Amino acid sequence: MEKKTLQMTFTTEQGSTLTISVGDLREDLTSEEIGIVMDDIVTKRLFTSKKGEVTGKDKARYITQIVEDIAI
Repeated sequence: MEKKTLQMTFTTEQGSTLTISVGDLREDLTSEEIGIVMDDIVTKRLFTSKKGEVTGKDKARYITQIVEDIAI
């Protein structure tokens, strides 16, 4: 089974990065839609971490995994 995850990476106020991963994605998700969501996360300050508040977008990417169950 193939599993697809969206990773959105943001810059933080301490000069580091924060990555958020989302699964169960809609198949026809566009880069424009991803950018809009990332902009909302930044402007609405939806996430903070030990690295500080999110201050900007860094990158977005899909991670694809192939998962195989093993009978034991």
